[in-house]
Amino acid sequence: MSATVEFFDRTMMEAMALLAETRRYLIDRSETERKGMPIETGLAASMESMRLVARLTQVLAWLLTHRAVHAGEMNLIEATRPDRRLGGRELCLNTDGEDDASMPEELRSLLARSLSLYRRIARLDEQAAQRAVEQLRKNELTYPGKGA
Repeated sequence: MSATVEFFDRTMMEAMALLAETRRYLIDRSETERKGMPIETGLAASMESMRLVARLTQVLAWLLTHRAVHAGEMNLIEATRPDRRLGGRELCLNTDGEDDASMPEELRSLLARSLSLYRRIARLDEQAAQRAVEQLRKNELTYPGKGA
């Protein structure tokens, strides 16, 4: 159990650090960089910046939910309800603009790192949902007709 808590703490710290780095980039450099770009490229960079923020927001929400599970504040079945699962998959897994060489290098780096983190959490989300289904089945076998 300790290793799991340490993993969540490390992953949370990674996500928070990436969020802070993203915030610094968006506040300090993104607008200046976009001013020198053609309008289409600037719009694409703005859209990719929103995708970056969406990924990090979804990851942090998921991590906070599962931290509550590990703290005993919520059970796994509650944590894997559809409204608590990792969201935004269509948007967040889209990589259309990430290989665009006209995008600022720092933005591309943040996008790549956020995608890697999002994919890791997506795998964990699937595993958690699988465990919740197994728990529900076990509960149904233990308490027929009662459910969870």
